Amino acid sequence: MNEWKNIIGAASGDKEHVLGKFLHFSLANVLVDKAEFSELCEDILGTPYTGGNRVTVSDAFRSATGDIRERLCVRDGSEQTIFEIYCRDNMKSDDGMCRELVKETLNQRTNQYRKLANIHYHKTDQSFSFDDLAPDADVDALAICRRAEEMFDLYQRCANRRQVETVCLNFLRGLEATKVSVNGHLYFVPKHAMEQVDVFESFIAELNDHNRNDRRLTANSFYIIDDAKQREKMTEEFYIAVKKEIAQYQEKADYLIKSGSRSPSVLEHWVVKIANLEEKKRHYEEILRRELDGLDDEFGDLKLLSQELSVRAKGLRARQSAKAA
Repeated sequence: MNEWKNIIGAASGDKEHVLGKFLHFSLANVLVDKAEFSELCEDILGTPYTGGNRVTVSDAFRSATGDIRERLCVRDGSEQTIFEIYCRDNMKSDDGMCRELVKETLNQRTNQYRKLANIHYHKTDQSFSFDDLAPDADVDALAICRRAEEMFDLYQRCANRRQVETVCLNFLRGLEATKVSVNGHLYFVPKHAMEQVDVFESFIAELNDHNRNDRRLTANSFYIIDDAKQREKMTEEFYIAVKKEIAQYQEKADYLIKSGSRSPSVLEHWVVKIANLEEKKRHYEEILRRELDGLDDEFGDLKLLSQELSVRAKGLRARQSAKAA
């Protein structure tokens, strides 16, 4: 929300006097062992982790070397020089790829670049190596390369930020949370599901304990007071968020119809998603004490698409049954 001062929150509350909870979380650059992550999902969220254990080794190499980003300020008497240390692409072939570890001197008329090492990914045996290390008074290139090698291993066996984020967003979707229209992960969780915010915060805390990276994850929440002003604000946020969802659902449903999808399970999946979105609207009408009729036209179009998907799914099921018989 653009004007935080207009949010009336409280550290504690009950369902009778609140609209729900306002939740903010940050994942930073999280890496959690996939077996440990799967266990946390099951034990805390009650949700199985379905991200799989498939390893894209080339992506692990890109991520490990991409994480190398340091900024140094070196003072020599009254003069200060600023350096940036990072990796840039050097060579790519059928055998793998190579990236250069470089030291860039900033704020010069022409910035100067000095290669400190070559870092390699070998596709044949999916291995990591480095060579051509150059001595430098300011940078320990060997330590950086060894750290990149450690990260290369971690990226192959850990759930990363994207995978963790998917689990978090799916959980919040089940709480009928509404994303607030600002950058970052800020959500309004309605009061009928707000007890689960404590579960989510416990999940983030446990992820912190298992995070193999050095950046901390955060999750904080507070109650939203139930008054006319806050209901108006949450109504605005609901409209903004759900209009985006409706547009996405319409696009997907239209694609499935025009492409002639032959999968009844896929068609039925989207029928359920549309029905859940309509149910979410009904719940928010009860919480916000108003008719959310500003979305009637959009929901009307979406319902027609849902009916078409349902008819096609039933037809496909009937033909499959006839063939089986």
